[in-house]
Amino acid sequence: MIEDLGELEEFCERLVESGRFAFDAEFVAEGSYDAEVSLLQVATDDGVWLIDPYKGYDLGCFWDLISRDDVKKVVHAGLEDFGLSCVHTGKAPLNVFDVQIAAGLVDVDYPMSLQRLVRAVMGVRLGKSQTLTDWRQRPLSAKQIQYAVDDVAYLLPIHDKLCERLEKKGRTEWAKAEFARFSSLELYKAKDEELFRKVKGIGGLNGEALSILRELTIERDRMGQQFNRPPRALLKDYLMVAIARHGWHRRDDLQSLRGFQLTGNALKQVGEAVKRGLEVPEADRPQPPDVLEETADEVLLGKVVSAVLHDFCQRERISGGLLATNKDIRALVMTHTRPDSDRVDARGLQRGWREEAVGGLLDELLSGSLALRVVQEGRRFRLGVERGDGH
Repeated sequence: MIEDLGELEEFCERLVESGRFAFDAEFVAEGSYDAEVSLLQVATDDGVWLIDPYKGYDLGCFWDLISRDDVKKVVHAGLEDFGLSCVHTGKAPLNVFDVQIAAGLVDVDYPMSLQRLVRAVMGVRLGKSQTLTDWRQRPLSAKQIQYAVDDVAYLLPIHDKLCERLEKKGRTEWAKAEFARFSSLELYKAKDEELFRKVKGIGGLNGEALSILRELTIERDRMGQQFNRPPRALLKDYLMVAIARHGWHRRDDLQSLRGFQLTGNALKQVGEAVKRGLEVPEADRPQPPDVLEETADEVLLGKVVSAVLHDFCQRERISGGLLATNKDIRALVMTHTRPDSDRVDARGLQRGWREEAVGGLLDELLSGSLALRVVQEGRRFRLGVERGDGH
């Protein structure tokens, strides 16, 4: 346990000298606008250190390491952990390695929990999870400390083993391409004007209602910072959608909604936001998502593509969930069925390592050069793919 700022600064210097470390953060997201960091766990090749934010010293020198390119940071499902560092430094993380993603590039299982990954790669069975524990309590119990240590103790050995597998399969560059997305600040910063797109239940809202919802979402986020509360705790998504759909801004209308609990200035702020949304000129109103309806033929082709990708992933030992989403497959099919349309974005499967991995295969499939057959292997059946000439 690092007890004071002097120890932390000395420790950070050693991390720079070592050139790499693994880390994880325990945090509590309920009750405040920004998540409250309650514990940092850091592993090196020599051991595990716990950094306690409640000791009263500044953690800035540690957060600064996350954005240094000369030190590798190893994590498991590290998006939220890196998001915390961005809050504290305003800088994107550099030189990162996520063992969950790396595992998905050499095996079909993704996303894999840390417990399962440690067991699969290291042959070690971790203790029961403490994910629902209150990490703000002090002193930490022996079980909490053991769980915190286990969270990072195996990450560097797993990193080394996965690097060997990636290299053996020729997928090291694929992994680097996936990790590079962590180094874009845009990944962690939702643009104010686009926050409303993440509100649940917005399907069916017209331009005027979406204008209101946009203003409401910006105002809700502003109030969250003002009162240091999670925005959704102040005003639930379903209430936002109802207010936007009806354009309600009068006090009586808002207070008649079941679950609406804002009063005073907060209630007034909501009403003013609705008025701003109503005043947006029609030409400047956001539009509903441009959703292309699939034809029956496109649905069928999508299922065929999914089956071929599943067969590829099983044979090549790569995760289908990491390779392509249903949205990616749907867009790819439409680039072939609607070649003149400018409303289809199929870049998910048509760029980077994904194109390298399956681009040629899918082009052959959708151009009619490949045939599918059922292959029986003992009592098992699988999909077989062959070229039209039988090879």
